[in-house]
Amino acid sequence: MVKIMTTPDLQAAADALAIGISVIDRATAFAAGLPDADDHQSFLYDLAHAASAVEISRSLLDYGAKGDSEGKIACAFIADALADLHSKLFGREEAWGVGEGEIDPARGFISKYRAPEFVAQLATISAPSHLDEDFTMVADTFRRFAQDKVAPQAEHIHRQDTDIPEDIIEGLAELGCFGLSVPEEYGG
Repeated sequence: MVKIMTTPDLQAAADALAIGISVIDRATAFAAGLPDADDHQSFLYDLAHAASAVEISRSLLDYGAKGDSEGKIACAFIADALADLHSKLFGREEAWGVGEGEIDPARGFISKYRAPEFVAQLATISAPSHLDEDFTMVADTFRRFAQDKVAPQAEHIHRQDTDIPEDIIEGLAELGCFGLSVPEEYGG
């Protein structure tokens, strides 16, 4: 029996995401009023993580509009981000400055696009990256580095819990991975 994969519904994704955005916005406003951030590090960490996932989800709506496969990937990511937000909120709503059940209206969307059958079928599809020529070249460079340098050593590093070998670190440095800094105007 051939099972038909769920069709992506980007309007449902946008509607569900709007619920998550509303929660994040209210939690962020609540956090801004906290007297001492150091006393709320766990909440602020979770808020930052959830806000990042919600913002990525927002950008994935545009990606999802580029095709059926892209839409499926976008719906799955958004559903997972909202489920993760729910798990961070559950039982801690007061600490976030929101009410109980805030994500509940998105439950149907989350259930549909986090269904194990749907997620498993994502492995059978291929979607283009839609990167421009420069970013495609960057992606190819990192892919080659991963295949040539990281993959041959990855299992050993993982299973033996060893440090990352210097040749990998040096290779990443040559690719510019450690040349990042925070501008002074933002505290760097």
